[in-house]
Amino acid sequence: MSTYVGVDWASSGWFAVALSADGDAEMGLYPSIFNLWYHHDDADRILVDIPIGLRSGGKRACDVEARRLLGGSRGSSVFYTPTREAVAAETIIEAKRAQEGLDFSVQNQAWALVPRIREVDEFLTMFADDLADTEVRETHPEVCFTALNGGEPMVHDKQTAAGRDERLDVLSTALPTARRLYEEAVETFTEPEWAPVIGKSGRDDIIDALVAALTARECGSSPPRLPADTDPEVDAVHDREIEIVHWPALD
Repeated sequence: MSTYVGVDWASSGWFAVALSADGDAEMGLYPSIFNLWYHHDDADRILVDIPIGLRSGGKRACDVEARRLLGGSRGSSVFYTPTREAVAAETIIEAKRAQEGLDFSVQNQAWALVPRIREVDEFLTMFADDLADTEVRETHPEVCFTALNGGEPMVHDKQTAAGRDERLDVLSTALPTARRLYEEAVETFTEPEWAPVIGKSGRDDIIDALVAALTARECGSSPPRLPADTDPEVDAVHDREIEIVHWPALD
């Protein structure tokens, strides 16, 4: 059975939604991307909300285009991905020093993602020979929601109740079971309040994983992606294009 997985980091682990072609769904929280792969190594496509593909210098074109597409407050959800040298640094001070002379520094928010960026980068290295039948690619939930919403970015912050409702409304137009799956995940992974698995702050991560899974299932063999109008850069270490996959196509 074909399986399509959407993955987002949620407080203490990778939250994943696996959708089948006939509508079945499976949800889980995994402590590492390696553990997730152990459970989903038969997936056809895995889309991860984390930078995949690093440059040796300069901003990634897909990040620049995503920020421009989202605009305003939503654009700030896209952090400029640090260079490979900065990602390898032990401290943010060393990382900032590694990017001296470039037209951007290492943002604090981007530095918080560095352990996850390293983790996925190392996974791609260690399992390169095992990924032949599975696409592992990068996505960004806000780009996906904008595409689903006819090119219009979301109005509300995703961490607010209004933002979650807005995104679930948009998601439900293409995934009718979205609200039920979200409610099941909230009950399973964020309750009881005194001992949650991912905590209330991870509720938006559940929605992000849902839209990533839907995108993985529906985006086709040649999915729309950013950058849209130029050739993407190539990560020389992994010999793979640097991109952000989304669905549906943006006009």
